Amino acid sequence: MKKYILSFCVIGAIVYSCKTQSAPATPPTPETPSTRVATSSDAVKQGQVLYAQRCARCHDLPAPSEFTASDWKPIMERMAPKAKLTAEETNWVLAYVNANAKK
Repeated sequence: MKKYILSFCVIGAIVYSCKTQSAPATPPTPETPSTRVATSSDAVKQGQVLYAQRCARCHDLPAPSEFTASDWKPIMERMAPKAKLTAEETNWVLAYVNANAKK
């Protein structure tokens, strides 16, 4: 009988500790770093440097004007993890290629 009670208590403690705890509500941000595109000239300059350094390590660089801004977004989503770019660095490179993209 003691084994059953002890087992029940242990299982109860495990279930209680695994319950989902709600996080405090935070107001939604209008844009997340992965979707926001930096537009300042500093961001464009930093993006140009990163584009030349990080992207050229693995392949020849296409000119930003070879693609439209809408073409660059999925390219960056695919290539940024391979180049080990942070969200901020990705935004800088995206700002650079968008600023020089085919219209």
